[in-house]
Amino acid sequence: MKKVLKDKIINIEDTSLFDNKFLFSYLDSDYNLDNVEVFYMSELLKEKENIELLNNLNWKFAMYSEVYSPKDELEIFENLFNYALNNNKKIHIVWITLKEELDILEDYYVKSWYLRTDVNCFVPDFKNTLVTVSVNIENLIWRWSDYKANQKNIFFIPPVRESWQNKAMFKWINRWSIAWIYIKNYNEFNINFLQDSIKSEQILPLTFAQVFKYNLLDIWFMWKEKDLIISY
Repeated sequence: MKKVLKDKIINIEDTSLFDNKFLFSYLDSDYNLDNVEVFYMSELLKEKENIELLNNLNWKFAMYSEVYSPKDELEIFENLFNYALNNNKKIHIVWITLKEELDILEDYYVKSWYLRTDVNCFVPDFKNTLVTVSVNIENLIWRWSDYKANQKNIFFIPPVRESWQNKAMFKWINRWSIAWIYIKNYNEFNINFLQDSIKSEQILPLTFAQVFKYNLLDIWFMWKEKDLIISY
């Protein structure tokens, strides 16, 4: 078994070299921190709910994405982003879903000199940067086209977005500008998705280690550390 650390992978003593298992650590946190304000997009976007559309979907389940519209989500993000910069406040936004939000964040990180041009990835100072974000695992698993088969089973807030928005989430995780993957339940379904993502190299093991643990350590959230074994 191999332990995935912040910047290297090591074989665990007295375990097989060939068992095809990664041992990750993840942080079980309440995300409370005195000097960081945490905002949940799900709570803020709920206030923008289009009740009339929700009550009249008429089996057009893909329209659920507009019940909590991308336009409203982007407006909320922009307001939070400007609040942080204008007031010199450190914030963390949980559960973003839009490429447009990531474009704003990326531009901020470029201006903060966090871009490593040699690898075209970011190395943000998560301890000191004013704005950090996370994505929810459901918005990585599901895409807009999945509404047809899954219907109300994937009615999340914020909603599952279009496929190109889903691809943007993976891109920015691998560019290290997303600090964390929000996973409420480490159930079998979610773990299988994580295993498939590693097998397909959608996200590399060292990157997973960052968004499971080490970025949150840099932000200084309080936590209980737990182990997660992923087969590959």
